[in-house]
Formats: sequence, structure tokens, C-alpha cells
Amino acid sequence: MNSICFSKGTAAQLVCAAAFLAFFGVGSEAAEGDPIAVRVWPGGMVTVQSHWGLSVAVQNDASTPEGSAPEGDLPSNESEAGKIPKSSATISMGESGSYILSRPANQADATWKPVTGGNDSTDDEPQTPNDIRVSSLGGKAVHIQLDGVDLVIAGSDCTPQTLETIPSIDAVIGSNLQRFASEDDKMLPAHVRNWISDSSSPVESVETHDQDHNTVAVSMTTQDLKSESTAVWWNISTQPWQMPEAMDRMFIAMESSCSESQKVFAALTTEQMNFEPANGTHTPRWNVEHMMGRQLLFFSQMYHESDDSIPVMDLNPAQMPPDYKFANADWTGAEEARQMKRVSDFSRRFAYLLDGYSVNDKVPGSRWPTLKALLNQMERHYSEHTANTQKKFLLPGWPSKE
Repeated sequence: MNSICFSKGTAAQLVCAAAFLAFFGVGSEAAEGDPIAVRVWPGGMVTVQSHWGLSVAVQNDASTPEGSAPEGDLPSNESEAGKIPKSSATISMGESGSYILSRPANQADATWKPVTGGNDSTDDEPQTPNDIRVSSLGGKAVHIQLDGVDLVIAGSDCTPQTLETIPSIDAVIGSNLQRFASEDDKMLPAHVRNWISDSSSPVESVETHDQDHNTVAVSMTTQDLKSESTAVWWNISTQPWQMPEAMDRMFIAMESSCSESQKVFAALTTEQMNFEPANGTHTPRWNVEHMMGRQLLFFSQMYHESDDSIPVMDLNPAQMPPDYKFANADWTGAEEARQMKRVSDFSRRFAYLLDGYSVNDKVPGSRWPTLKALLNQMERHYSEHTANTQKKFLLPGWPSKE
């Protein structure tokens, strides 16, 4: 099957859809809360990256250099150079105030606004579910809230009393974190789920994970799971995971195909994205939702198998045109292209979970026979569906941009 879903004719489409579901199965619903990447860099810099594509850097050391790399996840050759990705916003430890980082759909640039604290101010509340709220805790720590997750980047003056001001903390990130353990029984504050550090001695009362790279996935956990889960102590490196060369080449090919597709869809208006051809074929919006949805599902299945902090995320649209409903009918082509980029970044951001596998291996959690087969299919999939969409530009009734 050359394409994951495209065949000519209704009967062929039904056969294709049935064959696809028989082989790959139906994806699970996404867990509540998108996965967040917490990354620790040399010099004490901590970056927090959201699935929506927003990122915040917390600078613990004023001398920490910020790299010149573009926003988004770096290809491995850039990561090997040790550069820190550019973030949407940067705050320094000890800086006062609170801020909201926001980028609503269909808006190209993010805004970074201070929270005024006035009773009549509407700027103090997040405007979209994807906003990030960043607050200084008395100059001792930085509190970051996003996607249902509470993170605390602890400065050298942060104390257990500082942490007590937040009812539930999903991760504390910093140096010398063993200072938060009680002196008598070495117990850590029970309301913290994860402790992430490159320079701390683990505490006996928590589960310890050692890793030789700088990224930890964190996501929202239900109250029931929070009460049952054991705190985890992450001993990490400050260096990014280095993808094997053969795997990196195939990722780059997939990303390049996705990027070329983004250029086509980014130029389309909302009306053009929603164009329903008289011949009964899919809208341009279905094609982009389908391409993005397939990649997100397949990669999140693999990553979830290795780390359940990453949910299985299924945003696939209904297969047949009569059953399909727009996921975001008001999104422009540019926003749909950004959605494709977000999934591309997600796939590379958490690719460290493929550590130990080659492109010729079948990865647990994946129904694809090998990782190579998946990467090759994703590369073809973007070009095939983009070409199918471009044919619609010549159909009767295609909307103009005016």
C-alpha cells in the first residue's frame, strides 16, 4: 500500500480503511494533558517546552550563554554542538513578577505579558488552554504552570517552606536537591512527584532513574494516580541525547517532507482549507489532519510504551468524507502547518526514548515491522497527500484568496 489511506473510489477507500484498521488497530484516546519536556543545560539553564510549541528558559546563572539555534527542537548535529535552543521567553532566577506567555491559534507570534495583579485586569488570566504562566517565588524559585502541570525551578535559596506554598508539584528542578530532605529520616516533601537534577545525591525514600542525557518528560496526572505513585529522583546529564547517524538521516528525510508539505498548506485561507470538492473527495483540512494525526499516533504509541508520562495521542479524523468533522474549522492553513510542525518537533523531542534501537528493529508499542518502515512511510505519506491536495486547486469552485 503506497499511501496509508489514499485510494481512488469509494469502494477502494472502504477496503483501504478496513485493511489499515485491521493491521494497525484503533488508537487510544489521548490522555488529559500534553507532554512537556524539561531540559537541563550546562551552567544551570533550564528550558521547559510545551507541545503547543511555546518554551520558557530559566537562567540560574547570568553567565549562561544562550545559543543561536532556531526555536524548536534541534537536529542532532546542532545538539552535539551543545547549543541551547532559543526559547519563546527567558526569565532569570531572582527576577520578580509574574508573566503569561501566550500564542492563540492563527496568531504567528507569542506574547510575553506581565501579570499586573489588579482586581479589574483581564490580562492576569490565561487566554488559551496552551498559555504558560511563569511566577517568581520571592526570588528563590520560579513556578511554571502549563498544561495542568506545576514545575518549580529551585534556586540556591529555595527552601522546603518555599515549596509548601504550592499544593502539588509535578517536578522540582535544580542543584543540590537533597537539601529538601528532612535530616532525621531523609524523607522528601510528599507533594512533589519528580526531582530532576544533574548535581544532587539521591535520597533513599524515592525511586532513582539515571540517564545520560538532559530531557525528562512530564505530564498531568490524575489525583488518583498522584496518591498512588512513588516520587522519582532523576539523575541526568546536561547534554542532549545524540541520535544515531542512520536514524538521524531518516528523521531528517521525514522532517523535510513534512516541511515541504507545511509550505503548501500555510498558503491556504480558512475557506480554502474547508473546501468540499463536488467529486466527494476530502477537504484540504482533512488531509493535513490525517497526515499529522498518523504521525502523532504512531510516535506517541512508541514513546508511551517506554514512558507513560507521554500519553498515546490520537487526533486522527474520521476516515470517510461523510463521517468527517473539522477538528478546528476556523484555523488558517498557516496554523494547520504549525500543527504539523508541532508533531514533527514532538517526534524528535522525545526520540531519546528510542535509545538502544536501530532503524531495523521493531520498537515496542509500534505495529510497524521496523522503525525504518515507519520513517519511510511517513516521508512518503506527506508528499502523497500534499500532491492529492494540490490537485484540488484546479477543481471547479476552488475559493480564491480574495
